[in-house]
Amino acid sequence: MEELSQKTEYLKILKAFLLEEEDYKRKVQMIQKAKEFCQYLTQNNIDYEVCLKHPEVISCDDSYQYYQRFQDYLTEDYVICKNLLVQERKGEKRKFLVILDSRKQLSFQQLREILACKKLEFVNSNEMKELLDTTPGNVSLFNIKNDQTKQVHLVLDQELLQANLLAFHPLYNGMSLFLRPIDCLKFVHLIKRNAQVISLSKENNKQYIKSN
Repeated sequence: MEELSQKTEYLKILKAFLLEEEDYKRKVQMIQKAKEFCQYLTQNNIDYEVCLKHPEVISCDDSYQYYQRFQDYLTEDYVICKNLLVQERKGEKRKFLVILDSRKQLSFQQLREILACKKLEFVNSNEMKELLDTTPGNVSLFNIKNDQTKQVHLVLDQELLQANLLAFHPLYNGMSLFLRPIDCLKFVHLIKRNAQVISLSKENNKQYIKSN
């Protein structure tokens, strides 16, 4: 009986070790992917002011807690961006990546009225992987690059264009880039995508930024 108990404990330890090793390999791959993406930005003259490495985060609140530790590097006001990947529940099931200040609250009903679309829901994790090659908690402006079939409509809150710096994950939520709005738009232009810029206010002024 004691021998069986020891074997069971050994198997638990071995399983935990294998899971840790698998997670370590995954993180190494994601870090390499993020580094290559940062090089891609630099090669295309898209500048970022600060690049931070930190533990993987899922929410904007988690990001904020870690960013507080790097205030010496973040000398300017910055906006942590909230990235909502949503789709219509019925009909065409149009998909949108809506990006806004994380401090701003926006209901599905409000967003539905602004976008003039049908009832909305979040895109599930499986479809998120197919569309943008990412997972929940790891969505940002940069993932739109993986939307090869251009199914996702990019929507930006107009107020973001007035910020000094915007914070996004470079395809990995264990790193963050802080870059100016103009460089975000340069990225959109680089990948030949259009962006719908919307003022999330009662007026709901709209304009389009189109790639040539």
